Amino acid sequence: MLYQLTMLKRTVSFLFFILLFTSCEYFSSNSTSSKSNLEVVNTVIDFTKVDTYPIFSDCENFAENDNQKECFQNTLTQKLSESLNKADIKVQEAVNDTAWIDILIDNTGRASLVNVNSTNAIDEQIPDFKEILKVSIQRLPSMKPAVKRGIFVKSQYRMAVEVKTI
Repeated sequence: MLYQLTMLKRTVSFLFFILLFTSCEYFSSNSTSSKSNLEVVNTVIDFTKVDTYPIFSDCENFAENDNQKECFQNTLTQKLSESLNKADIKVQEAVNDTAWIDILIDNTGRASLVNVNSTNAIDEQIPDFKEILKVSIQRLPSMKPAVKRGIFVKSQYRMAVEVKTI
């Protein structure tokens, strides 16, 4: 009986070592599939930058990204300025300040107001300033949204609005 127990221990130990050595191959990092998975995992994507900026129809003829960005910024400023100048704003005292606005352009190309950082002077003299900005931004023409890796994405922009009254 002692002989059988010793033989059983040796057999189990032998099978354990065989199983251990053959299964190590499955955990090796030299396999092709694990290398390709590591390459995908190690790819870094900067989501704060876009490949192509939003484009108004007026800016589609520009070939380079820098020219499209400049055209987008100029057109946005021009259209927003035109819309704000049409607003009937009355003030008691002269205002000469700057407000900062955050504009979100969604993945369909529609613009919306996210945030307004204005001074106390602007808020006191033009109480409906945020609503005027919101309406003006909603009136912007539709545009092609920003593109990141071939996919339309949301993008947010910050710009200064100078408020000068006479």
